[in-house]
Amino acid sequence: MAHILVIDDDPDVQNIFAQFLEKTNHNVEYVLDGKEGLKKMLQHTPDLIITDILMPEMDGLEVLQNIRDHHPGLPVIAISGGAKRSEIDFLPVAKQFGACKALEKPISKDALLQAIEELLPDSAKG
Repeated sequence: MAHILVIDDDPDVQNIFAQFLEKTNHNVEYVLDGKEGLKKMLQHTPDLIITDILMPEMDGLEVLQNIRDHHPGLPVIAISGGAKRSEIDFLPVAKQFGACKALEKPISKDALLQAIEELLPDSAKG
């Protein structure tokens, strides 16, 4: 069983992810911003982090930079729907900042579970 930390400021996204992940054997924790996510990461390092890019307080790129500084090998999935609202597609930038996978919102259940399984092959089977 893996410990997954989801950082996203949208409660609707968190609810969807909860539905996607509820039947897996993972321990999933949800926080609403990057600062709280980093605090949780320092208290107990998760096996995988899923982080949104566009968030108030601390954006996902700052989160990625902090993760890479403290836990360079920690797998991270970056998620964003920002390309629809902005001229900038942040997902390629997130990959440059060290995200292992980058998924565009809305994310399908299959795409999310496949990304988790690829990054956590020994524990992703639910």
